[in-house]
Amino acid sequence: MKSFKSYQHQRILLSDKSIANGDFIIEGEFTVRIKDGLLNDVESEDGEILPAISTPDSTHIEHWKDGVLHCEFEPAVIDNVDNYEEWWLNGKQVTAEEAKAKAV
Repeated sequence: MKSFKSYQHQRILLSDKSIANGDFIIEGEFTVRIKDGLLNDVESEDGEILPAISTPDSTHIEHWKDGVLHCEFEPAVIDNVDNYEEWWLNGKQVTAEEAKAKAV
């Protein structure tokens, strides 16, 4: 599945050079959520955390915070197509144990 890791610390601009903000559908495959030009999870009106990147069937999701991969409550990257998970905190890849210990 496509990797978005190269977007860490990258401000995303629209074709008119304005800072991207909001939800976008990329290649009909991914919903991408951007806040102030940075990939970022958002909280829905009912309090659900929506990942910064997700496929419609949730076979691939990525959690981001302020432009870096980050998630304390589950793997930041979950890919059910290629069958892998990655834990990230503040843009640094960590083990599941390290992430869970810091979340406590």
